[in-house]
Amino acid sequence: MKVVNIVTQMEAGGAQQAAMNIADVLQKRGYEAEIWFLYMKRPTYQGCRGVRVILNHRPVWVMDYVRILWGLLVLLLKQKPAVVITHTYYANVLGQTAARLAGVRVRLAVQHNPAPTYPRLARWLDLLLGSMFFYTSNIAVSGAAYHSFDNYPARYRERLKVIYNGIPAPCLTLDRENARHRFGLPLKGPIIVNVGRLAAQKNQQLLIKLLKHLSDVQLAIAGDGELKNTLIYEAHTLGVKDRVFMLGEVSPQEIGNFLLAGDVFVFPSHYEAFGFAMVEAMAVGLPVIASDIKALRDVLVENEGKPVGILVHPGNECGFVQAVKSVLEDDLLANSLAESSRARAGMFSLAQMVDSYEQCFLEMTNEAG
Repeated sequence: MKVVNIVTQMEAGGAQQAAMNIADVLQKRGYEAEIWFLYMKRPTYQGCRGVRVILNHRPVWVMDYVRILWGLLVLLLKQKPAVVITHTYYANVLGQTAARLAGVRVRLAVQHNPAPTYPRLARWLDLLLGSMFFYTSNIAVSGAAYHSFDNYPARYRERLKVIYNGIPAPCLTLDRENARHRFGLPLKGPIIVNVGRLAAQKNQQLLIKLLKHLSDVQLAIAGDGELKNTLIYEAHTLGVKDRVFMLGEVSPQEIGNFLLAGDVFVFPSHYEAFGFAMVEAMAVGLPVIASDIKALRDVLVENEGKPVGILVHPGNECGFVQAVKSVLEDDLLANSLAESSRARAGMFSLAQMVDSYEQCFLEMTNEAG
């Protein structure tokens, strides 16, 4: 059976990682699984098995989107997949439209962000297609993402369900000292680590501001994006440039080793649907300090109501400073958080996630005859 995952842009991001992970596991289970990116933003997965790119640059005008839609349609008609899984809002809109026109009978749309964060046009088109049953199943990657659609019409929510994201077991080949060597980081002194696109959503400017109050602490960020120069300028302006290490995109295979170089993972995002990077840090066994927002609270708070990390309002700079100090100055607290977060991360396994997707599309395939 051929299963195609379609994602908006190629870059290192949570949705991209989820699609690649799903395809990888399905390939190992005997499926002919591929990943198609609507356009190239960064060559993160170029050359990987089963990867195709429709447009080799970011779309800048309407005809680029027409080319993407036409390219998808032609490729779908040629490849004839039994299942199409689309990830992120533009891939949902363009990919689901092309899949329906191509006669693909099993079409899963995946909502990777809270609905209010979608651009207005994408949100309207997603609402329209979901309400017209273009999606044979509509999947939210977390409870927070699911409930962000609570005010949508019943027709849209009729096919909406939750399949929590999952991560593979971390690939760790180094110890902390060698990890710091590998990534060019100082061998001595505490390091805050963060992983994510350099974008306003991720709130990494707050991380740089923390260094004003933490004179012996360094910051290492793995990621690239449109705010790179802004963050560098902020670090220079605050006089902390020598303690900020911008590593660019780190390959998914090396993220675990990068995280090992740190003493604490700080994740001050303004919004998330799940928080892939945070769960990866938890799996490695790092103490986690994160924004007190619904999606991250859902991951960090156990059923008994006990958090396995420290939650701080994303705008509370002083709160983050105090949280970092408490972790770095109290070994018992740091070790307790590390152990609890590692155990909690086990709840979000890749195998469990793919099992749920597989069950979903096999049931629909059987129903479609």
